[in-house]
Amino acid sequence: MPLTWPLAVNEFFADLPIQRVSFRLGRAQTQSETGGGEVIAHGMGTRLWRGTVVLDKESHAVWAAMEARLALLEQPGASLLLWDTRMPGTLYDPDLSILGAAAPVIDALAANNRELDIGGLPVNYRISIGDLLGFTYGANPTRYAYHRVVTGGIAGASGVASDIEVIPYIRPGAQVGAAVTLGTPVLKAIIPSAEYGNSRATLSEGGSFEWVQTLR
Repeated sequence: MPLTWPLAVNEFFADLPIQRVSFRLGRAQTQSETGGGEVIAHGMGTRLWRGTVVLDKESHAVWAAMEARLALLEQPGASLLLWDTRMPGTLYDPDLSILGAAAPVIDALAANNRELDIGGLPVNYRISIGDLLGFTYGANPTRYAYHRVVTGGIAGASGVASDIEVIPYIRPGAQVGAAVTLGTPVLKAIIPSAEYGNSRATLSEGGSFEWVQTLR
């Protein structure tokens, strides 16, 4: 049976011999300057996450399998799920053991599209500046929201942490009650360019690829 898009994490990304990885939020703006010296920013498009994965030295047998999937992902319409391997949990709860079996959800969404309340948390659970969180929304296709916290909060007696501000802004389609993944959310991405590296006897090295988030 042929693979379907997006490739699940365990179908490609989880098995990569990663040496370095970067995740950053694109700016999606241009600037102009008036005769009076005023710099004006102009928004263009949507702010999307993007980055680079640099692959470590590994046996060519491992690389051969990786290259097969990488070549497949260079096909038009192909996509994959990936996550920031530098963040195995939240800053407060690095291994997510405090969160345990709790099931966080969106408890409320602010009208400004910048803040949300997260319910279903252990009492006094802390969400910190810099944490990652994500959830899915929409259908055909399912979209993967991926956000970084810029204003954190602490869950009260009801298990709700209020007024959590995130970047980028929360897009239309997010729903109260949606399950929230803290610390290890995945996003959907495409690979616009890749470098396959070089082989020396049984070892290969020097490979890397660029990735950019897609909402479709």
